Amino acid sequence: MLRNLFVATVVVTLAGCATVQMRIDDVKPGCGADRPFAEGGERATLWIRTSAEFRSSAEGIYRSALLGLQQGLNDATWSAEPTQKGDFSRLPPAVVMDIDDTALDNSAPQARMLLATACPGDFDVLWDSWVAERAAPAVPGAAEFIRAARELKDPQGRPVRVFLITNRACGARRGVASACPQQDDTLANLRALGLDTSTLNDDLMLKGERPEWVSEKLPRRQLVARDYRIVLNVGDDLADFIPDVRQQSLAEREQARCRHHDWWGARWFVIPNPMYGSWQRVLGPELDAALAQPSIPSACGETG
Repeated sequence: MLRNLFVATVVVTLAGCATVQMRIDDVKPGCGADRPFAEGGERATLWIRTSAEFRSSAEGIYRSALLGLQQGLNDATWSAEPTQKGDFSRLPPAVVMDIDDTALDNSAPQARMLLATACPGDFDVLWDSWVAERAAPAVPGAAEFIRAARELKDPQGRPVRVFLITNRACGARRGVASACPQQDDTLANLRALGLDTSTLNDDLMLKGERPEWVSEKLPRRQLVARDYRIVLNVGDDLADFIPDVRQQSLAEREQARCRHHDWWGARWFVIPNPMYGSWQRVLGPELDAALAQPSIPSACGETG
């Protein structure tokens, strides 16, 4: 019942949208040996979708990020990209941000996939259908932060430019001529939230838009860093800030986090996302076994 309701909901929601046709055959009847996508994620998804705690946390982080941006604008030696070297003080300022569950809230498709017990093999078509809806709301505080950031200037009077670096992937879609309809969809979604600017198209950087733009975001940040001083970075995943962490162990990720201990909450700001992320991938498929393991001790010398 829930499964059929889920598919029907997607079809109805996308009615009139010529870019996507969701068929019941697109959702498989069973996952075989695979566990359903996002299995066990009900509480995390509900926390994002319903809790005052999440909204308070996200809004507070974005207010703190704006204060950090103001501080960084007044310090010409300040960069939020560790690989940015040389005399970047002469460059105009920029912020780099992730999109999904940093700027745009994607808890709705997460809930749909949970209700439908969707399989891992279903994810690509269901995710692309969601992107085509152009209906993601803003993460609390995100739209206000982006608008406020774009109003700020450095001491030389140069405005802040906000670059949105996302792993939404460019890909062919049935019945659509564009090589990257996902870019059009994301731009339309952002503009619907009042984030339209004359440079928005150039500020959005999707995975696969260029051959070298793969899941690792460092090359895109470095491209921005050639012409801009990156003052702030906002994301929801360790990989939005530090390269090569997606395949690292939990202990290695903790060590990578601690190497930049003083940057968190100053130059780097993390939006909580318990629904998915590289943190989950490293745990492996056996979540019960992961629960039985002791927590990873801090590598930063912290106590508590």
